[in-house]
Amino acid sequence: MQTKARVLGGLIALLFLPTRMLVEAQRGAPPNRDWPLAVANVLPFGQPVVPIFESWIPNPDGTIQFSFGYINLNSQEALHIPLGPDNFIEPRRFDGFQPTHFDVAPKERARFARHQSVFVVTVPKGFKGDVVWTLRVRGQTYSSPARATREEYGIEDFESLTEAPVAPALSFASARLSGRGRQAFVAGPVKAEVGKPVPLSIGIDLLSRPSSIVTWYHHQGSGKVTFEPKEVVVKSGGDVKTTATFSDPGDHVVRITAIESLAALEQHCCYTNGYVKVTASR
Repeated sequence: MQTKARVLGGLIALLFLPTRMLVEAQRGAPPNRDWPLAVANVLPFGQPVVPIFESWIPNPDGTIQFSFGYINLNSQEALHIPLGPDNFIEPRRFDGFQPTHFDVAPKERARFARHQSVFVVTVPKGFKGDVVWTLRVRGQTYSSPARATREEYGIEDFESLTEAPVAPALSFASARLSGRGRQAFVAGPVKAEVGKPVPLSIGIDLLSRPSSIVTWYHHQGSGKVTFEPKEVVVKSGGDVKTTATFSDPGDHVVRITAIESLAALEQHCCYTNGYVKVTASR
C-alpha cells in the first residue's frame, strides 16, 4: 500500500509538471514573464528551449536515476545547442549525454510542448545534492535542478502494477548489446556519409504485449537528421529498420524510444531508450 501511495503521489505531481515544474526551472527567466501561459503560447520561431527535471527513480542497487526532458516553445524551429558553456550539467562528472539537438514542440496537445524522458543521469548510492542541467538560449539562462528529496517526484516501478504496460526489450545486434528501461544500451559508432542514407536496425521483444511504438530521434549533433521511417507501430518481435540521412559531418547520437502508448510516456513509465552513436563524414 505504501508503494502505491508513492506512485500515485508522483502521478499527481506529474500531471502538473507543464506549469509548476516550468516555473521551478526558470532560474534565469525574465521576472515579468508569465511562464505557465507561455507553455500554451507556442510560437513558430524565436522562443526558448527549457530543460525539465521530470522524476527520480530508485534502483535496487541503491543508485538513483534522474530523468530529464525539455520543452521547446517553437513549433517550427529546432535548435542546436552544443555541449559546453551553453549546455552543461553540474556536477561535471555527469555532463555529456544530454541532447544537443532540440526538436520542435510536439503536435499532441496533451504533451504541452514537452519532449519527455529524453535521457537519465544515474547517481551513485548515497549521493547528496543536486544535479543541475543548464541551457543558455538567446541571452537567457534556464536551469533545472534534479534532486531526490522531493517525494512527489519519486517514481516506483509501474510494471509491478497489474494493468501497467511493459517496457519492451531492445537489442543492437552488431554490437551484441541489449536491454530494457531508460538507458538500455549505448552502441556504435556507426559510420555514415553526409547526404546518403545509412541503414539502422534494432531488435525488439514485446514481452507478450500486443504492440509497441518505436520512434527514432536526433539526440546529439549538428544539422538535420532525416529518418525514413521515423516512427512505426510493431505488433510482433523482430527487427525494426530505418534509414538515417545526415546533413552535417561530425559525431552524432540517435535515440530509439519504444513504448506501448503515449499515456505511459507521460507517466514516465514502461519505455525503453536505446542510443546509437554515428560518425558522419563527407
